[in-house]
Amino acid sequence: MALDYAKAYQQFIDEELAAASATAWMIPEAGKVRFSGGKTVEISTLTTTGLGTYQSGKTDGSAFPSGTVTNTWNSYSLAMDRGVKFSLDRMDPSDTAFLVTAENVIREFSRNALVKEQDMYRIHKLYELIQGDGTYGATHVVSAALDKSNAISTLTGLLQTLRGDAETMDGFVALVSYPNQAHFLEAADETYHQLAFGQRVAINGVEYDNVMMLDDLPCIFVPQSRMKTEITVQAGTDDAGGIVAAPEAKDIHALIVHCETPLAVSKLDAIKQFGPEENQFFDGTSIQARYLYDLFVESKRMATIGAVVAQ
Repeated sequence: MALDYAKAYQQFIDEELAAASATAWMIPEAGKVRFSGGKTVEISTLTTTGLGTYQSGKTDGSAFPSGTVTNTWNSYSLAMDRGVKFSLDRMDPSDTAFLVTAENVIREFSRNALVKEQDMYRIHKLYELIQGDGTYGATHVVSAALDKSNAISTLTGLLQTLRGDAETMDGFVALVSYPNQAHFLEAADETYHQLAFGQRVAINGVEYDNVMMLDDLPCIFVPQSRMKTEITVQAGTDDAGGIVAAPEAKDIHALIVHCETPLAVSKLDAIKQFGPEENQFFDGTSIQARYLYDLFVESKRMATIGAVVAQ
């Protein structure tokens, strides 16, 4: 029986992303996204009408005003069309030995290169959306130099702004750049807010260790290199590939967003594997992968995004 390499590789990628990605919780639940072919995806938006007046005098079944439930599928195009080719020299003709080697390659690629690229893209995309929003950009993006004296007040102040504008109290998540962890540790004994470190928290079904709870706000610490205001997407031809900070980039100290707001979509579009007997370019195995991804936010949920940026 022929081995389904695409299925095996996708499993490896999913496992590594769930284990190492700070943004894996942004992937929407099954059934909310469907692929239409090519770079097009459709995302479900469910809406209902509000309450009406109950008319107790009617006994013909019309006492309750009729409500409407609408499920709309909106089409989006995945902007990120990325690819990579790995070349494995012939070491053993055994298929089993090859699979072990290929799995190691794919897992290493996923837990390092792919995790970093997707985290960086998703965080920057959320910042870019709120920074450019005409309604909330001015109040939901805060410039500050965080230190022991203002780290807690800046984060909680932004959270209160988001809660007020979004009219939503629960479900927010913060991504905080790792260098700022020290400021919260130093301020822990001098605040009336409740701070708990090293917590294990599940967000949209994805579990994270070493989470800081600031009152009821889970804060996931992220390497500063993944939280930048400007990014450069490298082509991988004359450079090392991946995504890097642009020269003019500032640090994003923190990003707060509701757990249901980001819709991160990814698709392992194609896997091609050529063994040593098929490969005409060198004596070994070639693995070619094409990976499509993007992140979307419905316009009605822009009020749930906020960022703290370096001055």
